[in-house]
Amino acid sequence: MTTTNETGRGVPRAEGAVGSVLPAPTTGGWPAVRRDQRGMVSAEWAVGIIAAIGIAGVLLAVVTSGPVEKAILEFILTVIRAFARGL
Repeated sequence: MTTTNETGRGVPRAEGAVGSVLPAPTTGGWPAVRRDQRGMVSAEWAVGIIAAIGIAGVLLAVVTSGPVEKAILEFILTVIRAFARGL
């Protein structure tokens, strides 16, 4: 069973699905852009950026806490001393 989409091309209709239409086949290997999902890329980027900022904030809080900051400073000084002595 087929139906016609907004471009006038025939599109196969999923059996048993009421009103659902499969995306139109394309000729370059890339799927056609669906009109109802145009803003999804921007929304996904926004959620990803907010999540990254949240993780960076938690990491900053952990790294700048007393014991962790002291351990990192000791490690850096140990590396500097090892290079100063010539390994």
